[in-house]
Amino acid sequence: MTSPRLRLAAATAWYLLGATRLLTVVLPFGVVRRLLGEPAAPGGSEAPAPPDASAPQVARARAVGRAIGRAAGRTPWTSDCYPQALTARILLRGARVPHTVVFGLRRDDAGELRAHAWVTVRSAGGEPVAVTGGSTRAWTPVGAFNWQP
Repeated sequence: MTSPRLRLAAATAWYLLGATRLLTVVLPFGVVRRLLGEPAAPGGSEAPAPPDASAPQVARARAVGRAIGRAAGRTPWTSDCYPQALTARILLRGARVPHTVVFGLRRDDAGELRAHAWVTVRSAGGEPVAVTGGSTRAWTPVGAFNWQP
């Protein structure tokens, strides 16, 4: 059984996933990139660290991640990493939680180039906390967008 608060958060995330999925389908990446704001740093071997977040902000970011994960598994459309990252950006901004949206690339076993997007928050102790995107060790960051209140 889940709490009413998680169900409400997941419902909100579900609607936002639909809106962000639509954005990713109809708008070119360059337009979405401008909506994300100024890049944190040019591409490189490591993504820039997100700004530090307080313990309550980290807890809120984890709750946002759970809600997005729950909602993404229940959409009739594709809710992969890209709309999840955009949804996390919207929800974390609304909650005033500092975070970073990162875009990365890698080659799969067949040599095909793959892309991935993820969102992280850094605790006051410096530990990175994944909000969406899971483990990102195999990905090379090529762009990042920090946000802080």
